[in-house]
Amino acid sequence: MINIAKVSDWLTQNANEQLYPRLFLMSPNGTLLAYSKPVDIKELRDQAALISIAWKEHCQGRKAPPVPDHRKEQGRTEEISADSQSLKPVLRTLTIESKDCNIIVRLLQPQLLLVLVGRIPPTKRQGFRIHAEAYGEPRYPSPDSSELRPSSSSANQASHVAADSASTMSQREKDIRQGVLHVQRKRLDALASYILKDFEATNFIMPADSDLQ
Repeated sequence: MINIAKVSDWLTQNANEQLYPRLFLMSPNGTLLAYSKPVDIKELRDQAALISIAWKEHCQGRKAPPVPDHRKEQGRTEEISADSQSLKPVLRTLTIESKDCNIIVRLLQPQLLLVLVGRIPPTKRQGFRIHAEAYGEPRYPSPDSSELRPSSSSANQASHVAADSASTMSQREKDIRQGVLHVQRKRLDALASYILKDFEATNFIMPADSDLQ
């Protein structure tokens, strides 16, 4: 079982007040499991409810995520039913962009979601939209952001200057120029990778909500 206090402390340590002040773990049904602090619990519950609704909606017509079995032999494949072949791939990541924040949701296990809530620049104006990303689909936003490329009609003339400039940038500078959503997504990817490696090492499988009683 997850040690709620330790996981909450770890999430708090990995949050960033300016870029992604809130990190939390929840079930697809909206049950909050662990979260970074400080926190406005009412706002957090509202976000968890929104995420649960959006996640379930975008899982419709898709394959269900397989229950992890860390003891399976490498190379062993799961049986695929005829019905499941007609379904879209398993939902992996959901990105919710609103006028107030970015919310990125990552599937860790069938009963466990990792969520990052990120700030947006005060000068940025964006409408509400949701991007669903399945396993095997391109990452959103694309790591090859066009923000590093000239967009004017003088692109050919400016391309050499842009290339020279990009080659001297640090990775942090490149990430910043690709946009805040890219930085937030990159952080979520790193955190999810760390958690999944820990789960594999400890053979941890998150039980369903009904088993938490």
